Amino acid sequence: MDSYFFVPGNRLHKINDALIAETAHIIIDMEDAIKESEKYTILKQLEEEPNYKNHYIRIPIYDIFGKIDTSNFEYLLSLGYTKFVLPKLLSLDNFQLVFPVFEKKTVEIILLIETPRFLMEVKDVLLRFKPYIVGIGIGSHDFMSIIGGIHSLQNLEYPRQQILYLARLIDVKAIDFASMELSDAKIFETELIDGFQKGYDGKFLIHPWQLQILRNTNFYTLQDYTWALSINEKLDQVGKPSEFSPIIIDGQVIEKMHLKKVNKILQLYKK
Repeated sequence: MDSYFFVPGNRLHKINDALIAETAHIIIDMEDAIKESEKYTILKQLEEEPNYKNHYIRIPIYDIFGKIDTSNFEYLLSLGYTKFVLPKLLSLDNFQLVFPVFEKKTVEIILLIETPRFLMEVKDVLLRFKPYIVGIGIGSHDFMSIIGGIHSLQNLEYPRQQILYLARLIDVKAIDFASMELSDAKIFETELIDGFQKGYDGKFLIHPWQLQILRNTNFYTLQDYTWALSINEKLDQVGKPSEFSPIIIDGQVIEKMHLKKVNKILQLYKK
């Protein structure tokens, strides 16, 4: 799974550590992780350091009174930033109010779904504004806070499945929720593997400890790897996927549709 690692905007010096740790994607957090009074200083740092443009910015689009305010978003666009995580969108209508800010611009947007209404309406956003969107994920703690339920894999089952299917609808990345678990490796591993087995492409991370566990986790067993090798040998014999015909391995019919899984296992299995 790809890592999407949040770095608080008031700790930008930590980006180098994340790069050394080979984080796949860095998200500079200008929302929940910082104080309102810190935003000006952070924006000046983002203006002065061009290398930060390689990373995503989680940029708030509401002011402290809950009104839409895209001024910081527009400012970063004017500086040449193109990668953004949009949090806390309340509805399709709110997205349409923000859309003119980046319309006809080259941007890569990850939608962070944190409200039940937006979960129900985001399908329309994805279908109508697909060229601007590269991924969707769930802000699970905000989401469950609004629901009024306990944050658990069981209670998150429905929204997580919905987000995964919606991502596949338009072929963008499905990114699983950020875990607040920072001490119990078993709990985090359970969440991590559950997301992978569902089909998620990546996971939001908030601590280097979590990144290390992700990097050390073997998502496939030796049996999975052996299975993939045996199918890949058959594929090598025919030369190309278009010539692959159904075969039986260990009593299971293997067809062309299985080749994608084979490639994934061979790429991700840690020997």
